[in-house]
Amino acid sequence: MKINPAPLHLAQTIVIGLSFALAVATLGTAAHTLDVFNKQQSSNPWWLPLWPQHFDVRGTKAIIGSATTSLVLSLVFLVFALVPTFRLKEKHTLRALVALGTALPSSLVALVTVIYVHILNNDAPELDTIQTWTCKYKNSQPLQQDIVLPSNMGNGNFKSLCTQSQFALYGTLTVFLLLGVSMGLTIVTWLADKWAARQSRKEMEVASQQS
Repeated sequence: MKINPAPLHLAQTIVIGLSFALAVATLGTAAHTLDVFNKQQSSNPWWLPLWPQHFDVRGTKAIIGSATTSLVLSLVFLVFALVPTFRLKEKHTLRALVALGTALPSSLVALVTVIYVHILNNDAPELDTIQTWTCKYKNSQPLQQDIVLPSNMGNGNFKSLCTQSQFALYGTLTVFLLLGVSMGLTIVTWLADKWAARQSRKEMEVASQQS
C-alpha cells in the first residue's frame, strides 16, 4: 500500500498555523484587558481604588506569557517547515523532533495556565480577577447622579472586558487542544514519511533488478 504524506504535512502546518493565529489573538485581548486595568484602577471608582489588593492579575499575566510562548514556538516550527532552505520535508525525523520540541513545551505551559487561571477565578469574591470582576458588574447601573461621568469613570466597557478576558482564557485552552492535535499529527506524519520512504526504496530496488 502506497501512502502520500503530503496531506498530513499540510494538515500539521495548518493546525500549528491556527494555534499561532489564536495565540496572537489571545495575547492581544489579554494584554488589552490588563492595560485597561492598569490605566483605570487608580481613577475609576468601579475598580475600587481604595482596595487595590482585592484584585489578582497574575492569571492575566500568565495568559500573556503562555500566549507569547505558543506564538514564538509555533512561529519557529512554521519557519523551519515552510522555508525551503531547511528542507525539512526530506528530513523526516528532524521535522518530527522540531514539531514535538516546539509543541510540547507550549502545550504544557498552556495547560498549566488554564488550570492556574481557573483556580484564581474560583477565589472570588475574596480575591477577584479582571474576568470575575468585570463579568460580575458588566450589567450594573451607576447611581442617577453618576450617569454623566466620563467613560473612563464608569463600567461601560466592563461587558467588553468580560468578553475579552473570557476569550483569552478559552483561547488558551483551544491553543492547548490544537497543539495536542498537532503532536498526534506529528507522530502519524513521521510514520507515514517512514513508510513512504521505505516503499520508495523497495520500488527503486525492484526497478534496478529489472534493469
